Amino acid sequence: MAEEEKNIVDRLRNKDKGAFEYVYREYFTVLVSYSFRFVEFREDAEEIVQDIFIKFWDKCQALEPGSSVKNYLFRAARNSCINHLKHEKVKDNYRNYVIDFLERSSDPANDYPSTDKMQLVRAEIENLPPRCREIFNMSRFDGLKYQEIADHLGLSVKTVEVQMGKALRVLREKLKNEHP
Repeated sequence: MAEEEKNIVDRLRNKDKGAFEYVYREYFTVLVSYSFRFVEFREDAEEIVQDIFIKFWDKCQALEPGSSVKNYLFRAARNSCINHLKHEKVKDNYRNYVIDFLERSSDPANDYPSTDKMQLVRAEIENLPPRCREIFNMSRFDGLKYQEIADHLGLSVKTVEVQMGKALRVLREKLKNEHP
């Protein structure tokens, strides 16, 4: 490892803002380009990289002396992109489920059962614990991203993810006989 990178790691471990700004300027653009290769939109790539740097600043004191900042950041970008894609797949599956449900419910021959099913879905959403229901509604009906929900409610993104997982698990279990 070059002496300069060793110095940067030492400075980062001491929470040197100048070292962090240097790393940010050095790697932000290249990490966005790298992330954009994985995700569909440049804005998503930029948001992913912003989140990486926020987490990096929080965790830089734990860097091992002699570790590579570049390797750390690129590995974090790759993992964040993979997580983003998994999350997008879940959202797409849900979106397709809702579209399919709405298409079937708009068929006049299915009006009565669909209305009952929709009421059942609404009732099950209302039966969720209050915070879980609030997060679910913000995500599914207001179209907010997990980070936006976390910021709005003053929670961590992980808490939002856990609550959404809980909501989806409960709804899937309660409604499993209503949709093949």
